Amino acid sequence: MRKGKLTKSRVRFKIKGLNQERVLNKLTSSVNIYNFKRTSHDLCEFEVDYSKERIVKSRLLDCNVEIVESHRFGWISKIKQLFSSYGIIIALCLSFMFYCLQYSFIWKIEVYGEEKLQEKEVELFVVKNLTSRLKSQIDTKGLEKKIKNNFDEVSSISVAIVGQSLVLNINEALLPEEMQGEYLPIVSEFDGLITQINLIQGTLAVNEGDLVRKGDVLVYPFVLDSQGYEIAVAPKAEIYADIWLIEKVMHYDYQIIERKTGKKHIKNEVFLNNLLVYSQNSTILFDQYDIETEDILLTKNLCLPFILKKTIYYETQTVEIKEEFADVKNKIIQSAREKTLIFLEENEIIKEEKYTLREEGGCHEISYIVTVNRNIGG
Repeated sequence: MRKGKLTKSRVRFKIKGLNQERVLNKLTSSVNIYNFKRTSHDLCEFEVDYSKERIVKSRLLDCNVEIVESHRFGWISKIKQLFSSYGIIIALCLSFMFYCLQYSFIWKIEVYGEEKLQEKEVELFVVKNLTSRLKSQIDTKGLEKKIKNNFDEVSSISVAIVGQSLVLNINEALLPEEMQGEYLPIVSEFDGLITQINLIQGTLAVNEGDLVRKGDVLVYPFVLDSQGYEIAVAPKAEIYADIWLIEKVMHYDYQIIERKTGKKHIKNEVFLNNLLVYSQNSTILFDQYDIETEDILLTKNLCLPFILKKTIYYETQTVEIKEEFADVKNKIIQSAREKTLIFLEENEIIKEEKYTLREEGGCHEISYIVTVNRNIGG
């Protein structure tokens, strides 16, 4: 047996069994044994080099010797223990450092107050004029001046950095009517019979008692002076007409439809941009199904855009429906009426209600008609 210093990287074994001398003699042929100590007739302790731990354990198990305990010590053990104890802390520190680094950048541009300006118009302008997305290098005041100088519609604007977003709040200028371009005529939005006209400004294109269709001109945007010349004005008038609100409902005596059974299956996939990084592999057990998909951004304010794609499979079944129109006629008429009455305005009085029925080859069409008197010259 050899003696060694405890400061070296070794493993201390405590074993139990008979014929320990024979087992240890076999070990010494390939392994150096240190600090051997017998504590009882069937228990003993000894040390081996750290690198020989696996060999010793294998030999002892082959010889049917019970390993009561084993203990590592020395500088190699300390280093492994250090990494295992502080690995999570180190990972958290690295994550925090990465977060702090990317937090210095702007990743999103939000624009509020756009009405007359086209959607994304200001946002695209900002993107082109940003020299850097680093917060410290963004000149918010200079950006405000550029936007005001480039867009006449903007009367005032504030640009601020909120979190990792560049937020723009816009107040658009209100242009007087004479600067808003040519006036448009008043056109009818309904089919109807004109019952009353009160012209305020403009030139009438219709008279009381005329039938008009949707899209017909009611009032032109001009007046004639004493010389017969047209002077552009904003047309204004109160024109009342009996209009017809019509909704249709179809019924089939026999039809085949697909409807959901209530069962569903959800499949989740995670993408980094367009790269699939995770997929929940599962088998769809439905023979028929409808599919709905939804993309959910998993990370906010981070450089890596992880997206969860959720696919929902709804089981469907094909169903034959036989239903005679005579059995549900009143129900169909009431359904058509309710659909039509939705388009009534508040406190509007119904002048007349009726319906028409058209039948052909097992198909029945109910058209429900409600007549009301409404101002169509708004």
